[in-house]
Amino acid sequence: MSIFVVVWHMGGGGQSLVFSKDEYLKHVFTASDFVNFHLLLLAVPTFIFVSIYLYASKPVSIIRLKKQLGRVFILLSFWPIALTLYNNSYQGLLSIIPNSPAEFVYTVLRAGNTVYYFFTSLIICLLAVHFFLQLDRKFQLPIFLVSIVLLAVLPQLTMTTGFYPLSAYWSPLNFIPLSFSAALFAQNQNNILKYRRIALLLSVVLCALFSVFEWKYSVGQIFFPGQGYAIPAYTRTSLVFAVITIFILALDPRIRANRAIKYMAKYSLALYCLHPFLISPVNKYVAIFVQDETVALYVSIMLVVVFSYSIGTLLRKYYLREEVIV
Repeated sequence: MSIFVVVWHMGGGGQSLVFSKDEYLKHVFTASDFVNFHLLLLAVPTFIFVSIYLYASKPVSIIRLKKQLGRVFILLSFWPIALTLYNNSYQGLLSIIPNSPAEFVYTVLRAGNTVYYFFTSLIICLLAVHFFLQLDRKFQLPIFLVSIVLLAVLPQLTMTTGFYPLSAYWSPLNFIPLSFSAALFAQNQNNILKYRRIALLLSVVLCALFSVFEWKYSVGQIFFPGQGYAIPAYTRTSLVFAVITIFILALDPRIRANRAIKYMAKYSLALYCLHPFLISPVNKYVAIFVQDETVALYVSIMLVVVFSYSIGTLLRKYYLREEVIV
């Protein structure tokens, strides 16, 4: 899934008219839309789901919560500062100092205007799920269903109010229903797997229905600011059920990971954290030797992935604490 993040950030999925502010109204669903919005953008929701699932699979306690939050806070403190210094030296840090309470909130939620907003959202999701798990179970399912409905209507509220942050890609609201679903999955895993085929069929059908709904009713000009395309990245209920589908399939006991997959899984965080440092220099030097833009793009993607894994392995072994890189 981390490779999906790299491909998305480097534009490897192609672009349809939904990326055009002038022509998005002429847009028709294309193969690149499926790749971009229904495959590549599954990465962050899947990371959230897995993180919350692992947390919810063990008894809830303040000690565990503090430990988990501390781990994520280390990542949130280190990587945005490192990337900002790398891109713009100390002046970059000065430029993100907020001038108002609202700007402070946005800066925090966006992890200093970097790709590491995932860590902020994960902290908020952990807090939400910690209290969710302490509720009587008879209240949990209704709360999850309400959160699903709210997620589905958020794009319409965004278009009605003109308040883009309601559906921003960095908004933690995108991942709260996903977190509740992960918690419910952890609590009811045996029953879900017992009726695996029914659960799988239901999640696929709901994913498809919400996808059709989103492409019909959640496309608008209001979504261009901050992301550059006319449909919300993560404010889409279909992604919740897509991730559930993936997770049900992944828990099939017949699936065995080989050594390469285990290595990639171990260093998925390293790839996520390191690839923003490499995109610009790799693109620059590949362009010198490869004239065809399409070939250059995919060569660059491959090199960014390889270099990220290699650097991650070296940093973990010689320079950085495991909490920062793995």
